[in-house]
Amino acid sequence: MDRSTADRAPQDGDEAVEARILGAAAHLIAEEGFGRLKIGAVCARSGYARSVVFQHFGDKEGLGRRLVEFAVEEFTNSYSEAVAARTGAATATPMDMLRALLDIIFELIRTMPTLNQAFLALWGDGAAEYSALRGTLTEADRRFRFAIAQTVASGVADGSITGVRDADAYASALLAQLRGISMQALIDPDGIDLRGLRAELESGVDRLSAGFRGTL
Repeated sequence: MDRSTADRAPQDGDEAVEARILGAAAHLIAEEGFGRLKIGAVCARSGYARSVVFQHFGDKEGLGRRLVEFAVEEFTNSYSEAVAARTGAATATPMDMLRALLDIIFELIRTMPTLNQAFLALWGDGAAEYSALRGTLTEADRRFRFAIAQTVASGVADGSITGVRDADAYASALLAQLRGISMQALIDPDGIDLRGLRAELESGVDRLSAGFRGTL
């Protein structure tokens, strides 16, 4: 690493440094998984010295945990944009929010950006009993399920959503479907019909609407 590269960190702001390191880590995790991630490779890809990486993230596990948090932050921003795109200036209803969730999830599945690939790889790593990332991933999923459940419960309360007996159980089932489809699309993109899967999930969400007049 030449001096111009090693000296880059003091010249860059903390956000720029973090974003560049996280981007490098995401690419490497998407390519090789978290288990094979080496801090040296992150340094080489980001252009920052080890001391800079350790200063910002502590260690490899700290970097992984922060990447999970960053992926959640980016998803939250994208979801807000999807809600706005679906509703315009109108106040989003619970049904709008559920449909926007399908919009953004299937867009991420279709485009499969590097950050999304990395998050799915990290989520898979969390299945290991002694994964250092399990706690962070568990908390992220709990927040996600809670947000879905709150949306559904709000719709049940205002009468716009019917047929849901347990909002928490519905949220868990929906997240399981979306995460499972995402993993299948990552591992076997030619083996699933995304258009058909989306149509099935959209049909299921539509049936929740109090105004649904279709046939089962």
